[in-house]
Amino acid sequence: MTKPDQSESRAPLTPLSWEPSDPESKAGFAADAEWVLTMGNGSFAMGSIDATPRRRYHGLLIASQSPPVQRANLVSAMDECVRISQEHCCTPELAVRLTRFRFSDDASAPATMPGLVGYERSDSACVWTYHIPTQQGAISIRKTLTAGDRINACSLSYEIQSPVDASIELTPLLAMRDFHELNHPGSASIADFECSTLEEPAVQGVRVERESLAVNLRGLHIDWHQRETLYTGITLDHETLRGQPDTEDLYSPGLWRVEIRKGVSQTIQIELSDGPIGTVDWNALADRKASRLHSSIDHALAAAGNPTDPQTRETIARLAAAADAYVVDRGIEGGISTSIIAGYPWFSDWGRDTMIALPGLLLITGRHDEALNTLMTFADARKHGLIPNRFDDHAGPAHFNTVDASLWFIHACAQWCNATGKPLPAELDDACADIIRAYSTGTIHNIHVDPADGLIVAGSEDTQLTWMDAQRNGVTFTPRHGKPIEIQALWINALRSYARLIDPTRAAPLLDQADFAQSSVQSLMTTGPAIGLADCLIPLNHTRALHWEPSTELRPNQVFALSLPAVQLPIAIRDDSIRAVWDSLITPVGVRTLSPSDPQYCPHYTGTLMDRDEAYHNGTVWPWLLGPACEALMRTRGFDDVSRTTTIQRLTELASRMTTDSVGQIHEIYDAQPDADGKFKPDGCPAQAWSIAETLRVLVLACNPDFDAPRANKA
Repeated sequence: MTKPDQSESRAPLTPLSWEPSDPESKAGFAADAEWVLTMGNGSFAMGSIDATPRRRYHGLLIASQSPPVQRANLVSAMDECVRISQEHCCTPELAVRLTRFRFSDDASAPATMPGLVGYERSDSACVWTYHIPTQQGAISIRKTLTAGDRINACSLSYEIQSPVDASIELTPLLAMRDFHELNHPGSASIADFECSTLEEPAVQGVRVERESLAVNLRGLHIDWHQRETLYTGITLDHETLRGQPDTEDLYSPGLWRVEIRKGVSQTIQIELSDGPIGTVDWNALADRKASRLHSSIDHALAAAGNPTDPQTRETIARLAAAADAYVVDRGIEGGISTSIIAGYPWFSDWGRDTMIALPGLLLITGRHDEALNTLMTFADARKHGLIPNRFDDHAGPAHFNTVDASLWFIHACAQWCNATGKPLPAELDDACADIIRAYSTGTIHNIHVDPADGLIVAGSEDTQLTWMDAQRNGVTFTPRHGKPIEIQALWINALRSYARLIDPTRAAPLLDQADFAQSSVQSLMTTGPAIGLADCLIPLNHTRALHWEPSTELRPNQVFALSLPAVQLPIAIRDDSIRAVWDSLITPVGVRTLSPSDPQYCPHYTGTLMDRDEAYHNGTVWPWLLGPACEALMRTRGFDDVSRTTTIQRLTELASRMTTDSVGQIHEIYDAQPDADGKFKPDGCPAQAWSIAETLRVLVLACNPDFDAPRANKA
């Protein structure tokens, strides 16, 4: 792909904004909609629009100790208190807090933030605007949180104008814990934290240490008052809803106090970091990130053929910018490589998610070198002929409980070659050959080819090896052991895709394997429910022989037999499968994981974690699946105008949720059924890699089918 002409293709991104006084005419955000600012190394800041802490993962600085994992919530929040002399107040209250907290001894939910009149999120920052009324007019405060790029640091600045004399106290609240955990009530004491005064010119603040964690709190040209205290019983309502421990204690080493002078504009700046990095050039970091995002936008628009429709261009631009959040550094022996975080706040870099998301996040956006580094990261970590299912959150050994991640890896390698026009590097060639050999001869988790039909067998009743992998307390909620349909599609696709990249003499037996497997799919898996493909062939032990029984659930996994470019099922089979999926499973926000007519169908994702895991793949809608479902429709219909228009409309509507349900991102999941107001409730991670990646990739493909011409199956 040629480098785009930036002067013609660039679509500048407008910040996402929200105003509580008139939400319908703006972005329509709810006050508890969540934002995330990422730092490119697994670290991030996260919260809700009204700044009320609602999750254990909300914080101003969640820092990776071993990029991109081993993350710790260092600074949870800032308690911001404006003090106004009584003679200037409209009410008897003298102290106005910009951020409110729920405490365990107060059952009422937090009220709307006092004076909050605006919220805005740009590439690297969140901005809150407050107007606090006094008898002489309103005190105006513009608070900006800026995240660092490739450093564990953030900056808070306050621009203040006041018609009266007042003061503001800024009290940092520290969690200093693993980001998955809580400081349960009574578990933390002041003695657990060690403070030392920072010895820097023009800086007042402290360094706080707790066991192996440390954070620097640096106030520039503002007075620090050391006064250690605990905020006890802070309650997090998202944890309450999930049936999880929801209360914790936070530590504060002191506060910054600033006098606000009548009629004088003042700016306060605070830096939070986990290392003695000194003064940061925040403008340079912001410029670097903005340049990277604009390059991604330029490449995505060029890949889409530079569409002229303004809404389509804005959608592609916003998706391409959102993609950057998931691309992270990963420390490897001897240096730094690249990986992809599956979702924020709680996921690490997962093999399956990475390989599915890589084409949309890195190839569409022109980040080919980072894509290659990511492929190398996982190729180097393979074991048993498998790439990792995920890297460990605590930098421990990788986990390999997956049957599909390695097949998605081969697909991603082929996509990289297609996008760059380059041959497969030797290291990736070795990895692909190793994977195919392992699947052919057998490897862990009972993964092997059944010689009777050439199909892949994997797992047992106790394993969760496919993407439908919910398991808790020994319960596998969606057992799909045996021969799942998408694994067969991925296997056929891997054999044919890899065969096109290697010498014909090596390729011939792979193509024979693919043909055999596809003929078996056509003879054994075309008897699924609602005229679609069977979701899985389940092993049943009969008296004399093993029998394979088609499952009866209507699930969306069959779309991969239609969307993966090297699988070439007959048109009649594809037509039937498309009708089965689109008639029962498609929603405006994604694809249901189970038909509503199934007795196991769960319409809502709610309750305890056990309840939620049961619903996770038994109805719950996944936005990322809408991309492959639309691609399947276009490939089956030969990329005609109707299928392309349908795809653009569907994916644009899904992407519009980036301005309502999550701030600039797309959620992991939605309820399977709408509520009484006709709205699908979002849940899970508010920022998910493959939700962004597949929406972007398939939207680009719909705009410009020639982008995929070398591998399009338009028969």
